[in-house]
Amino acid sequence: MNRKLWTDDLWTPGRPLPDGRLLRRMAERCAGLWQLPELAENVRVTYNPRLRTTLGRAVLDELRVELNVHLLREHPRELVPTLVHELAHLAVRMRHGESAAPHGRAFRTLMAAAGLPAARTHNLPAARKLRRKRARYVYLHICDGCGYNFLARSVRRDCYCTRCGPEMNWDVYRAPDQPAGRKRLAAARRRLVAEARRAAR
Repeated sequence: MNRKLWTDDLWTPGRPLPDGRLLRRMAERCAGLWQLPELAENVRVTYNPRLRTTLGRAVLDELRVELNVHLLREHPRELVPTLVHELAHLAVRMRHGESAAPHGRAFRTLMAAAGLPAARTHNLPAARKLRRKRARYVYLHICDGCGYNFLARSVRRDCYCTRCGPEMNWDVYRAPDQPAGRKRLAAARRRLVAEARRAAR
């Protein structure tokens, strides 16, 4: 199958990424190639900015394809193969139900009809750069009664100040678990503890 017949007149990698309307037209044309009008009528294709390391995914129960806008901006040639790959997952589910193998014969047949290889894994260098680092925080706990305080890496509501008893409350302050964040908490600790002790007199 000549891919130019169904993609190149709509979009090519030298142009900006297609908008939602154009993505839908591309998906409809691919569904037409597979003679699946119900897919063309119901599929939704969107960019998901929260995707980091995968190029795209098929949300099977919602007939939706989500694409990684970050990676595809850097590697636009991956857009059409990724879109078709995820659409093929939806098409296999529609035709063969949940029992069909995700990358089995039916899937490979659809990809071949689209003129694309069935294997779609990537090792793009941007994947490492785009991987979201989990933010870590440190929490300053100050007893609102006597000013007793401690630091922890999570909010500790399961303990109480032995001087003030179970009815006391913790005032909790959060900062990034980095030198600058700890420095901020140390300054806040001195000020807040002094205030709590003055109030307790």
